[in-house]
Amino acid sequence: MTKRKIFLLSLIAVLAVTYVFQLIFFSRGKIQELSIKGEIASVKIQKGDTTLNLIKNEDNYFIDEKLPAKAEAAGYIFENISSIKIIDTITKNPSENDFERYGLVSPVTVTASSSDNKTLRSITVGKTSSTGNQTYVQLDGKKEIYLVSGNFNSTFSTSKDNLLDYILYKVNADEVYKIQVTYSTFGTFTAEKAGESANFKWSITQTDNDVETEKFNSDKFAEWVSSVTELKAEKWMTDFNPSDSSLDNSRYFSIIISAARKDIHVDLYQIKADAGSEKLCICSENEFLCTIAAEDVHRLVPELETFIDE
Repeated sequence: MTKRKIFLLSLIAVLAVTYVFQLIFFSRGKIQELSIKGEIASVKIQKGDTTLNLIKNEDNYFIDEKLPAKAEAAGYIFENISSIKIIDTITKNPSENDFERYGLVSPVTVTASSSDNKTLRSITVGKTSSTGNQTYVQLDGKKEIYLVSGNFNSTFSTSKDNLLDYILYKVNADEVYKIQVTYSTFGTFTAEKAGESANFKWSITQTDNDVETEKFNSDKFAEWVSSVTELKAEKWMTDFNPSDSSLDNSRYFSIIISAARKDIHVDLYQIKADAGSEKLCICSENEFLCTIAAEDVHRLVPELETFIDE
């Protein structure tokens, strides 16, 4: 064999080895994205004996179908499970030591399901990488351990309290144009805004109260309106069944806030929810029974006489 042939064969061998290494390198460095086909209707997060069920209904999110969840936080969970980027396959045949090493002995498990309860994806969440930007996981019941993009411990290790949305309603004071207040013992009054936005006036358009409506102070009323543009629940009454009591017979105050293109109804009840407080509340924005703080009751329930000048 001539020196020329030996040289050419050696060069071919070197190129072949280089090509193999390039295939290995680029295959390991290529990110694979897994996207769910179909719409996720619910996500179940389990950690030990604790289970958190998130349900999506159109653009709204709920916990256990009973309580409102923060749309942004819940949506972030749905978004992260719907699309997963696999950075690398750590091992195809993990040992017991691997489960320990990658935090998969007592993991968080996350399951996404469709509206007909079909499992769309399941994730077993282990430790995060040293950078904190990737997570070791197992996917869809497979034994392989993957390294995926994102801190899944931060995303999925959440709690019911962190996800609960306590805001009953929130409106812009400038968009409020009518308010109707009903007292169980003092009757009803309605106030409406009239005039240009830069120079509007509030006036009483209907009332059962014996007051001098011509002395109604628009500025005082506008100040009160600004104070009731947001209301929060103090506690969701999951352990209280409203059918056990006659809520309608115990209603002592109602308010309807008309803002933009919707009417927000808030009803307060005299049923003593806890420690003698009288602050049970239902808001039309979610219609779940809750309590509101005593100071919010005082802020929300106005005395018409306070807006009448002497």
